[in-house]
Amino acid sequence: MRIDYRPTPEEVRAKRKKAYTKAYPIEVQMEALTEAALGRTEKLEALKQGLSEIRESLPFAEEVR
Repeated sequence: MRIDYRPTPEEVRAKRKKAYTKAYPIEVQMEALTEAALGRTEKLEALKQGLSEIRESLPFAEEVR
């Protein structure tokens, strides 16, 4: 017997949210956004890259057809 576990979209979203806030607390996110608004985009680019890596590491399960 083979067991094939696929997390629900809600589970994936919850795991992503937890990973986002662990790696980038709200204060860090706000600082990146504030500095980007002032024309200094380095921290925002690093934040976007980090969030993208988290999304790639926690993908949604493919639908079974």
